Amino acid sequence: MKLPRLVFTISLFLAPSLTAQEPLEIVATVPDLSNLVEIIGGERVHVKTMVPPGSDPHSVLPKASLLLKLSRADGLILMGLDYEHAFLPALLEKTRNQKVLPGGVGYMNVGSRIQALEIPENLNRMQGADLHPRGNPHYNLDPENGRIMAQAARDLLLALAPQWKEEFTARWQAWDTDAQRRMRNWAHWMAPLKGKKIMTYHASWPYFAKRYGLEVVAHVEPKPGLAPSAKHLLALKKQIRQEQISLLIMEPWYSESRIKNLLDEQTTLLKLPTNSDGKKQSYLDFLESVVGEMRKAHGLPAKGEDLSSAHAPQSSRAD
Repeated sequence: MKLPRLVFTISLFLAPSLTAQEPLEIVATVPDLSNLVEIIGGERVHVKTMVPPGSDPHSVLPKASLLLKLSRADGLILMGLDYEHAFLPALLEKTRNQKVLPGGVGYMNVGSRIQALEIPENLNRMQGADLHPRGNPHYNLDPENGRIMAQAARDLLLALAPQWKEEFTARWQAWDTDAQRRMRNWAHWMAPLKGKKIMTYHASWPYFAKRYGLEVVAHVEPKPGLAPSAKHLLALKKQIRQEQISLLIMEPWYSESRIKNLLDEQTTLLKLPTNSDGKKQSYLDFLESVVGEMRKAHGLPAKGEDLSSAHAPQSSRAD
């Protein structure tokens, strides 16, 4: 007669433990954040991405499938700085999942931790279709900001599952050590390109340019999100010749037909995404590939000397 009660009592103690072992359901807006959460969370997380790899985040629509992901999530990690303005605000207005709303235990806006560049002094729609009043949101292209992104991913997971603090902290520390090692190499490899003038299609590259001393002298888009006019392209072609600009960076989702009359034999077109694919290529591997493509576009081998064993870590922004 007492056995059923004993079984029932044991089940009460076991049920929370079993529930706690289930992976956290995390929604990340972009592949870079997905990759960082997966690395730091390991088997403790299951991550879904809102912006498909190789897609323009400004063209993503607030679909019902994305709302479903949010409704089932324990946590949401986003770039912020209005990077996801095309879809996320509408989804957050509709979801009833309090955990992933601003102020919720599972809400992590990484942009709130970033020292943003290009914050506009005046706000009006004449400044472009892709208006970012809080600053340029493409901060992930600076690897030092990538370390902040990883810290944010760690902190989100710690807030949701403090019982796994040691695991999350150890994985984050291993990632950060690798990131600093690679960053020393990248700084060394990019040094020969310091001062080089480049042109970009969209205003996606100020953080990368600032980190490595490149000078972005013009954008193909006259204003963010606006297609160039024939007059604007003519002025850019003249500028390319006068300033001897040798490189134009363009995201793969833009059409080359818009710039077919802009390039000449002295200017290289480099098509680069602004995020990793999240699965086949990690965030750090993506940044290393960007560095390599930049070097190759200037006639250098993709990689230079490996400084891994020659220098100790110098950066100390991680905490």
